[in-house]
Amino acid sequence: MKIYLVGFMGCGKTTVGRELAGRLDTPFFDLDELVESAEKMSIKDLFAQHGEPHFRRRERDILRSTKYLDNGVIATGGGTFTFDENIQFIQSEGLSVFLSAPYALLRARIGEKAAERPLFRDDVAAHDLYKSRMKYYKMSDITIEIREDETTSEIVERLILELPKGFLETAKKAAQVWRRGA
Repeated sequence: MKIYLVGFMGCGKTTVGRELAGRLDTPFFDLDELVESAEKMSIKDLFAQHGEPHFRRRERDILRSTKYLDNGVIATGGGTFTFDENIQFIQSEGLSVFLSAPYALLRARIGEKAAERPLFRDDVAAHDLYKSRMKYYKMSDITIEIREDETTSEIVERLILELPKGFLETAKKAAQVWRRGA
């Protein structure tokens, strides 16, 4: 049982993912953090020193390594789910969940951190990127609309309610096996 969280920068993939993994008692993985750890540098520096193609290759390789997980919640990068091979991989390995939020909310959340995000050069370019990625995100198995006034716990609760019938029971069994083996 694997759940892949997809969506644009600032939608809450990492925050929601950590809480969801806790609720399901399963491991949590953040692709961006795994790339930074593997490359021993920030994504911003990775883009600056090696370019986006190198980053995307590393991201793809680390995404592929989730094939060996029995269960987990995986927060993808904002662009991960915009490449056909990644979409096919995620759809074959688990459940994709799009955390959909209006651009204005995402922009407000990113705020001062925009400079740390290599693809958030300016508001117009970021909004264009947001619009161009939407068609990919909408290919997800489940879409959760993020509301400005709700807590992470409320989002996770709504997400759990949207899981396919039997999915939660399978997740709980997988967590028990994982705990025994850990």
